[in-house]
Amino acid sequence: MNAFAQVVNEKAKKLFTFGFDVYADLWQDIPSTIEPKTINAGVNVFGTYNFIFGESNFSFSPGIGLGIHNLYSSSFLYSNNNSSYFVPINDTMPNLNEKKSKLVMPYLDIPLEIRFKTKSEFRIAVGFKFGFLLRAYTKYKGDDYLAGLNNQTIYKKKMIQHLEKNRYGFIGRIGYKWLNIYGYYQLSTLFVKDEGPEMYPISVGITIIPF
Repeated sequence: MNAFAQVVNEKAKKLFTFGFDVYADLWQDIPSTIEPKTINAGVNVFGTYNFIFGESNFSFSPGIGLGIHNLYSSSFLYSNNNSSYFVPINDTMPNLNEKKSKLVMPYLDIPLEIRFKTKSEFRIAVGFKFGFLLRAYTKYKGDDYLAGLNNQTIYKKKMIQHLEKNRYGFIGRIGYKWLNIYGYYQLSTLFVKDEGPEMYPISVGITIIPF
């Protein structure tokens, strides 16, 4: 029974890959009104099925994942019928004490990767992924700018207009065994063309692959 379980486990490790990426987003082409924070942390959890090419070290690995991107800034996101735009927090209320203001974007992703893995578990992967926006929201913590008071409050807005419903871009990983360097270059912009800033993230971080 132990021998059988060992064979199944080794086979499962070859056919399935599960892991998560921890990264920081470097936002490109952002307007001057945003003033992003230095670190915009995000996380991605994924699972793939590996179609191995014969007896080679190469495989084609489609899968599914959940990715979350955060944009921390000193700005509010406003929307009207035509577009969305960012306004600096201090323009709303002088001497405003703001602790946190962020835009959160969760995506359901479909990654497609070509992978190379040696017997010693040195790994290289390159690919492409498509994402479907789930429900973006903004969250603010600080002085009550709506009432013009210094009382600490939390505002959360779930209906964000003019965001692109889909995203896509290139992904890559390189590493050894369970630890890899991760990169994602998004080709699509965050907002619909002419309905918001044409900004997009480049993500850099690490990937943890337990098996």
